[in-house]
Amino acid sequence: MEKVSLIGVGLLGGSLGLALRRRNLSKCVVGFVRRTGSVRECERVGSVHKATQDLEEAVSGADLIVLCTPIAQMRPLVLQMRNVIKAGAVITDVGSVKASVVRDLEPLAARAGSFFIGSHPMAGAERMGSQRPAQTCSSKRFARLRPREGQTRPPSRKSRNSGNRLAAACFGSNLTCTTRW
Repeated sequence: MEKVSLIGVGLLGGSLGLALRRRNLSKCVVGFVRRTGSVRECERVGSVHKATQDLEEAVSGADLIVLCTPIAQMRPLVLQMRNVIKAGAVITDVGSVKASVVRDLEPLAARAGSFFIGSHPMAGAERMGSQRPAQTCSSKRFARLRPREGQTRPPSRKSRNSGNRLAAACFGSNLTCTTRW
C-alpha cells in the first residue's frame, strides 16, 4: 500500500502504526491527532511516518483508512473527510461494536466511492495513549475483518489487498485472524 491513514493514534492506532511500519506494509503511515503535543509524540515513538492535525491531509490519497477513535466520533469524522477519500479506498475501524458503526459508515463510504469493512481487533489493554502503543497488535490476539452479508465487495484486487494487509499487519502472524471477501 502506498498510504495508510490512522484516524486517532492512541493505544490501538499507535500499535497498528508500529506494526505496519515494522512489517513495511505501507510506504507512508499518516496519523491524524487532535493535539499539537500528540504530533510530536507519535513521530517520536515511531507510530507513524507523519502525524498531522489536518484531517484532509491525513486522509487524502490513502489506500486504507483506519478509524481508531471512540465510536461516537467516527461518523462526524467520516463526514468531514468524505470529499477527499480516494475512490476505491478501504475504510475500517477498531471499534468494539459493529451494528451502529456499519449502519452509519457503510453508506457514507459508498457515497465517497470507497468501501467500509468493519473489523474487530481483540487487542486492547488497560492503558491508553499514543505513548503506550508497544506490542498490542502483534501478540497473540484475535481479529475479524469481514464485510457484512450482501455488502458489495471491493472490485479491485488492490482494494481487497488493503484489507488483507491490514489484517496481517495489525493483527500479526501470531494472531488468529479471519478476512473474507
